[in-house]
Amino acid sequence: MITKDRIWELTRRDIKHTQEIFKHLHQYPELAFHEVETAKFIRKELMELDIPFREGYARTGLLGVLRCKNPKRRIVAIRADMDALPVEEEVDIPYKSKVKGVMHACGHDAHTSTLLGVARILASLKDELEGTFLFVFQPGEERYPGGANTMLQENIFDGFTPDVILGLHVIPTIEMGKIGFRPGLITAATDEIHITVKGRGGHAALIKSENAVLAAANLLMKLQAIPNELAPVKGETILAFGRFIANGIMNVIPESVKLDGTLRTLDEEWRKKALDLTVEIADKAVAEYGCTCQVEINYGYPSVVNNEELNTRAEAYAKELLGEENVTTFEKRMTGEDFGYFSLKYPALFFRVGIGSKRFQCGGMHSPTFVVDPEALLTSTASMTWLAIQFISEQSNR
Repeated sequence: MITKDRIWELTRRDIKHTQEIFKHLHQYPELAFHEVETAKFIRKELMELDIPFREGYARTGLLGVLRCKNPKRRIVAIRADMDALPVEEEVDIPYKSKVKGVMHACGHDAHTSTLLGVARILASLKDELEGTFLFVFQPGEERYPGGANTMLQENIFDGFTPDVILGLHVIPTIEMGKIGFRPGLITAATDEIHITVKGRGGHAALIKSENAVLAAANLLMKLQAIPNELAPVKGETILAFGRFIANGIMNVIPESVKLDGTLRTLDEEWRKKALDLTVEIADKAVAEYGCTCQVEINYGYPSVVNNEELNTRAEAYAKELLGEENVTTFEKRMTGEDFGYFSLKYPALFFRVGIGSKRFQCGGMHSPTFVVDPEALLTSTASMTWLAIQFISEQSNR
């Protein structure tokens, strides 16, 4: 029997190595679907651990396969995302990003280093465990269509059927040393909306109608009825446009205006209705100014849904490892996460790892001041290792 004390001992044994991996990855971030050097680094680590792997999924993704005794008894998959963001880092740390305009502003370096730390511990225990562990190193979480969906379409689990798939995400609003769980739906479905408004261009003093700029502004305001008035549950719908391009000049009205935005919802039926309403309201809003519009929708990530039974068992396992005071419940978030594609197909558990630290003042997710205290990797690695062992040791349901 593998005890919690032994897991802590093995985690502490390897923690410096895990932290060095984290610092290396943080210095050399790569954008979505371009994680070439990151993949090479992971490949090297897996080879040193004598863990076979398959590669090339969604361009740069890898699947490590650790077969223990009786490998078909039970299968546990663990996923970590690898990509960084086009953000210029503003935190002065010794391992600051060396790539101009790119940084790990969402903690994916912590996720990947955690998974490599977990793989190292589990590889050392493979003769004492039964089943197979699958280590999923996923590219492109930050960019549509998402690496998770692409990997599944490319049959990453060919030859395997995971009984459980696990994932984690660091979060600044939970204190370091603690982890959080939540059953059921935990993130929003996210869709991209691209609108082109077409009118009549020309001199600002002469355009009396079909003004695409005014039509687009009207559209922007009218669409806010969807989250503010029409949504069935207030506060659980976001329709926001971060890009509004009217490419004219001071006295020239452009004949077209482009808007790019995002719809985020927490209910599939309402999601479909909200998208239909977006098209309907947009058409009517621009028609008031004699204009037309074209609405393009890219259906994005589904919500992440935690299997409720897994979540209940995971909380109990985590309390055994960390103590009841260090296990909490996190709130639903309107952020998106392509782990949702995995949770659609397999029993899934996605939990949060606290990185709130007194040593570092962490900025928000995706900000240039986002920072992860490397000491948080002790909790993330021990927790994921412990949960993976508990789930693979459960009674097989095959």
